[in-house]
Amino acid sequence: MAEISLRKIVKDYGAVRAMHGVDLDVADGEFVAFVGPSGCGKSTLLRMIAGLEEISDGELSIGGRVVNELEPRDRDVAMVFQDYALYPHMTIRANIGFGLKMRGFKAAEINERVERAAGILQIADFLDRKPGQLSGGQRQRVAMGRAIVREPSVFLFDEPLSNLDAKLRVEMRTQIKRLHAMLRTTMIYVTHDQTEAMTLADRVVVLRGGHIVQQGAPMELYSNPETRFVGEFIGSPQMNIMSGILDRSGDVPQLCLGDQAMPLGVVAAADGARIDVGVRPEHLTLAGQGAEMIRAVPEVFEPLGSDLMAICSFSEHELTARLDPNLRLTAGTPIPLSYAMENLHYFDAETGKRLATV
Repeated sequence: MAEISLRKIVKDYGAVRAMHGVDLDVADGEFVAFVGPSGCGKSTLLRMIAGLEEISDGELSIGGRVVNELEPRDRDVAMVFQDYALYPHMTIRANIGFGLKMRGFKAAEINERVERAAGILQIADFLDRKPGQLSGGQRQRVAMGRAIVREPSVFLFDEPLSNLDAKLRVEMRTQIKRLHAMLRTTMIYVTHDQTEAMTLADRVVVLRGGHIVQQGAPMELYSNPETRFVGEFIGSPQMNIMSGILDRSGDVPQLCLGDQAMPLGVVAAADGARIDVGVRPEHLTLAGQGAEMIRAVPEVFEPLGSDLMAICSFSEHELTARLDPNLRLTAGTPIPLSYAMENLHYFDAETGKRLATV
């Protein structure tokens, strides 16, 4: 069993506190992604699990065993870094098996494990080549193979795809997903790319300023962000946020935005309160006759083939609408947009916390 338990984990760098009493449980065989902006503490937390950073306070256990004082080699974890750190003078076979050789494994067992890992990662044809003869994606597979041959209880990934181009990142995401489905080993994956987190993980943990601000299944975070920060961070393109004053004087509540108003559902906030309203780009559609809810002015169009991204001005705000790619629109000509009330998200303008709907 390779469940991981973090209890009130603290990390201090002198007088600066980087992690603030983090509590987290990772189930055996679960794939969890740590995501958040630079400096949020995600890599620090991963390195403490690996034993590469000392824990200032709290308790960390892996498989029911407290490992705070154990060296990295004694924790039964394997880590894959964004820097492949391969030995350029060694063959791929030698690179993958090097750690086992240093631990005194016999040549026959090393070769068996290397061959098995190479088969899983589809790099068996490259075993006699040198790292300089491989592409970036192939070198990253070699780094993963070096971790696989150890047969650890836990795999740790620290932004392993950040050095790859967009096409290779997509390919390697698929490879990592297949690897987890095949091995069913506990995996923790750190990334600043929320798309990676959502496509790979069973559960996403969002960090900010050394705190966990929300965790859950990818679509749970996407559909029900508990804060404005999570709403904006999860999803690409990010959620549109409009900030204004709630007006309950008419038959339908409205968000007053300077010279325009935005019809709302019934939200648990007082008349006159300043609130933030979020709507995702795909939930904005070109309105038919009589269905207009807001009028925006498109300024820039980004054709993506499957979609047309229209970046518009709306009152003093900028919003993005994901529209039908076959539409013929003109920059500067206002367009009518509509949305379903149930797709709106409401946040307290001061605290950023989600507001309930009634």
